[in-house]
Amino acid sequence: MAVPLEKGAPEQKQNVVSKEDVEIVTRLGIKLLAGGGLDQIKQALTQSKDPAQVIGTFIAQMMAQILEQASANVDIDPRAFLANGGFLDTILDYIETKLGYPSEFSDQIYEQVLEVIKAAAQGGQQAGSGQPMQGAPAPQAAPGGMPNGQ
Repeated sequence: MAVPLEKGAPEQKQNVVSKEDVEIVTRLGIKLLAGGGLDQIKQALTQSKDPAQVIGTFIAQMMAQILEQASANVDIDPRAFLANGGFLDTILDYIETKLGYPSEFSDQIYEQVLEVIKAAAQGGQQAGSGQPMQGAPAPQAAPGGMPNGQ
């Protein structure tokens, strides 16, 4: 006998990420991008040998900064960053639209963000920390903190 959707299993309800959390972190990300981050991404696209790596690292740093800042004021679920339709998906769509690059490039950036997060998680766990994004340095507030010349 099938279980009605509205009576879903308890573990399914626990895996739902709050739309409010996604909206909060996404708005903070767009604010950072509007404050100079898009200019840094444009610069990486034209000057970097591996722009996907630079932009992916930048976005991972943004995520760490947003989580740190937002968590000081509100209890934010970190899953809001990587959830389907969450921060990363929305930010990549936003950047793609604003800068007009192909969706295949967003896929490369997405993979790079995941690699940076995995590396940070492994580094944090080796140091005895359970926080997965602690190892990623936070970007500067303005112009966006992307390393130059990469």
